[in-house]
Amino acid sequence: MCPDRERRPSADAAPAEDGAAGPPRRDGTGPAAPVAARPGIGRSVAIAAGSAWLLLVAVYAVLFALSGFPIAMAIRGAFANGIPDGLLALAAFEASRRLDARRAAGRRLLLAHVPRAVILVGLAFAAKTLLLWIDVTLVRGEETFRLLAGIVAWQIFVSALTYATVAAASHAWLIDRRLREEIARAARAETLRARAELSALRAQLNPHFLFNVLHSALGMVRRNPALAEASLEGLGDLLRYALRVHRDGVDRTALRHEWEFMETYLGLEKIRLGDRLQVSRSAGEAAFDHAVPTFSLQPLVENAVRHGIAPRAAGGKVTVEARIEGGALRLEVSNDGDGAGAVANGDESGTGLRVLRERLDVLYGGGARMTAGPTADGGYRVVLTLPAVPDHPEADA
Repeated sequence: MCPDRERRPSADAAPAEDGAAGPPRRDGTGPAAPVAARPGIGRSVAIAAGSAWLLLVAVYAVLFALSGFPIAMAIRGAFANGIPDGLLALAAFEASRRLDARRAAGRRLLLAHVPRAVILVGLAFAAKTLLLWIDVTLVRGEETFRLLAGIVAWQIFVSALTYATVAAASHAWLIDRRLREEIARAARAETLRARAELSALRAQLNPHFLFNVLHSALGMVRRNPALAEASLEGLGDLLRYALRVHRDGVDRTALRHEWEFMETYLGLEKIRLGDRLQVSRSAGEAAFDHAVPTFSLQPLVENAVRHGIAPRAAGGKVTVEARIEGGALRLEVSNDGDGAGAVANGDESGTGLRVLRERLDVLYGGGARMTAGPTADGGYRVVLTLPAVPDHPEADA
């Protein structure tokens, strides 16, 4: 409000600032008023709101000075208008926060704001009038004090605009914050679900793997006791890797670790099958430093050996390849043995391959794929195509 001969100042309502981006529990906002850090209002937003309020007061002061008032009077008039509008903005934000907590919406929300707006705008106008009266009668020592109808209408309009602007901005921020919190909760729930699913899949895979290896080792010990020591040493290496993966909950590791694990497994199978098992390995050095799911190669090799090579009296050859191709890591395991047997027993019902498919879906969310099928020479091939992601030391098993 201005002194009696003041012309209508052009001032906008102080807008509420959007909440600062950040973690959900640190977001906050506030109206354009001098505010200290309050629960629910972030520090950066409080600073921005205080700056906006000071700008509003400065605009009032400039307008009064341009209207011909002395500097001291212009400053007093600016604060007489700015302080009530700042407090009104704080009250509008608090009213919006309380109504938002009730989840009111649409027409009901608008109707709930109307009585609050009337009361708060009236209080702001009364505060401006009181401050003006103090300035005119006590500070300047004038005996008469009067309000022009145009000034009254303007000040009520400015206060109403302040309330409406702050309330609208506050509801927009509160809704945005609630949506961000819901998205964050959904993301946390999805992460926990994925972790639980991966843990369950590892729990399925480890007993399956251990049972198969122990079965192979027992067969070797019975038929050739001289190989028992070498077999048990290799079995110990396999068990140490498997138990470390299970204990530490490791879901990705460098390909070099999976490759060594696969080599140890093939060594055991070579002892068991002898010359019936031929192996060809090929891997690019760059591929070894990329991350792959744990237990990704061994189930493919096991499927090839158990269902494509072992049932045949003549045995066969298993080929294992790894390379970077088109920005992806390609792992390929094939055998020239019984492709039909692999289809019937491995790809569709084999626990190792089934679990691997599910783990790929969880780990990469559609970013990886596994294809399998017979080859032209009657064998069987399984191909994993994974995102080419360099491995990090902390992910190693």
